[in-house]
Order: sequence, then C-alpha cells, then structure tokens
Amino acid sequence: MRACTNCGLSIGETATFCAVCGAPADPVTGVEEAPAPEAPAAQAARSADAEVSGEDERASRGGEDASSRRRGEAALPMVEAGRYEKTDGARSVALYREAILGLLEASADPLDHEGVRHDLLLSFDRMSLVLKREGLPAEALEEIDCAASLGLLDCEDYGIKGHREALRKRRKSLRRALDGDPPTS
Repeated sequence: MRACTNCGLSIGETATFCAVCGAPADPVTGVEEAPAPEAPAAQAARSADAEVSGEDERASRGGEDASSRRRGEAALPMVEAGRYEKTDGARSVALYREAILGLLEASADPLDHEGVRHDLLLSFDRMSLVLKREGLPAEALEEIDCAASLGLLDCEDYGIKGHREALRKRRKSLRRALDGDPPTS
C-alpha cells in the first residue's frame, strides 16, 4: 500500500488521489505534494496592487480564459479513453486517470466549476465501469470512493445526476460483491 506524501496516510495502489487530503496521486510513488496556499496577507497585498494599477479586471478575464483552456486540455484524455473502453481497458483506465488529475489541477478550485464536476463524475463513472468489466471490483470501488471523498456523489448539479446515481448504485453493488453478499434483483 502506498502512502500519501502530503498527509502520510495510506492510499490504495491504484488511487488517483488521496481520499483524505485530496492531493493528486503520483502513479508510481504515492501522492504529489500540493502547493502551499498563499497567505491571506500576501493575497490581499497582491489584490490591492492589481486594483490600483487597473490590472485586476484584465487579469481576471485572462485568467478565466487560461483556466478554461486548461480545463479543455485536461478533458482531452477522457475523450480518447472512451475509444478504448472495450478494446484496451488498461489504456482506457490510464487515460481516465490522466484526465482526472488534469481536471483537478486545471484551476485553483476545480470543483467550483460545473463543467469540471461533470467531467470528473463522467470520468469516475466510466473508469469504474471499465475496472468492473475488467474484473477489478476492488479498484473500481476504490475509485468510486475517491469520487465520494471529493464530494462528487453529494453534489446536486442538474446535468450530472445520471453519473452520480450510476456511481452510487455501482458502489453499493461492488461493496455487496466484495463483502460476499448475494446480489439483489
């Protein structure tokens, strides 16, 4: 079992990120250390400087464009992963994990963006389905638990209800199967 290099707690061998602190997982060694948040005083000073110079509005628009571009680029592996779901499960899973990491790193708070939440839920949904289909129910459950630890199974966005419900049902089914309970009809 790997240990998170950010918080030190154990994470699964195939976890995409630490379920405790949320730091993205390095597929080989554990979890990459998340950058330290900027001190509030430094944020306030930087904000005041930007307002005085009139750069705040321009920087905001440029930042939104750059953030949107990063989110779009991060979702590209997700599209490619869909092409390999039935022919190369391992490649598909690796691409979904790459997309998830990219989406989580695309902006300062990616879960504030409805589009990112949708893409994350879709990636976790499809990846867990591929893992289940590949005969890896424990890994599938681990990925669903990662989605849950991000709060993705609790969000009530209209456009992602189907993926959220699919993950909840698959989570319940996988837990029963792994615990040795017979499936219910």
